[in-house]
Amino acid sequence: MSTLTTGLLAINAATAGSHSTTDYSHCSTSQGSSGECNSPLGENVYNLVDHGIVESTNASSSKISIGGVNVAISGWSDTYGYNDDIVVGADSYKISNYYGYGVTNSDWESTRNSPDHAIDNINTKNGNWQDFDFILFSFDEAVSLTGASYSWVYNQNDSQVSVAALDDIDTLSSGSNTWSDIVSNAVSSSYDIIKYDTTDSHFKYASEFGLSASAKYWLVGAYNTVFGDIGGNSYNDAFKLTGVGFSVNDSPSTTETTAVSEPSAAGLLLASGLLVMWRRKRKAWRT
Repeated sequence: MSTLTTGLLAINAATAGSHSTTDYSHCSTSQGSSGECNSPLGENVYNLVDHGIVESTNASSSKISIGGVNVAISGWSDTYGYNDDIVVGADSYKISNYYGYGVTNSDWESTRNSPDHAIDNINTKNGNWQDFDFILFSFDEAVSLTGASYSWVYNQNDSQVSVAALDDIDTLSSGSNTWSDIVSNAVSSSYDIIKYDTTDSHFKYASEFGLSASAKYWLVGAYNTVFGDIGGNSYNDAFKLTGVGFSVNDSPSTTETTAVSEPSAAGLLLASGLLVMWRRKRKAWRT
């Protein structure tokens, strides 16, 4: 079984809206030798800003192809009027080429009010109910999501992201289910968002995911403990998303129905040979 690793890296090799795939296979033997090799999450890239997006849940109709896999995105939030736990479609929102993408939902959120236009679980307008914003990544074949990058976070000291692999989106798109219903049989977890020492505006913060699942549909959004409770507060998370990393197997496994526990960050970075770099960056972040 061969594996194509499509990782996360934010660069400006392509102009916004172009649909191209850049090969970074040389980074596997020269990790860290140049700016484009500094991603701990993989060798290739789906940069939402540089590659553009297609808003859809049907990846087969998308012109965005990364590593031979088509991908589309859509926004979702629990924002159904007075029955506010029900998940419905929301607006994925391009903030700028610098900041990347966010989500606005129907609870009086505004693209001009921060952090309403980010992907967030914070509510700041008119005393509205708490909403959890998510982006759904739809692929035309099963993939394993390996990480995400962010240009901005609301709270540098306490920010988390939640992730879930879905076999299908029937429960998500029904307009009658809560987040608990949607992830009840899914592989899901939550992860810390860590500051990354880089001058690249697209890659100021990052998360590495550790779910051993392959799926065509992946949710990435503001920390929600029903996806996985890792401590921290679930009402102060907001971020602007710039990219995701994923891997593709020739014979992808099906998603499991039991949630996989989060591996330690140190273990993930040790496997990629970046433990020393990680320790140095964590020390700098805390000072």
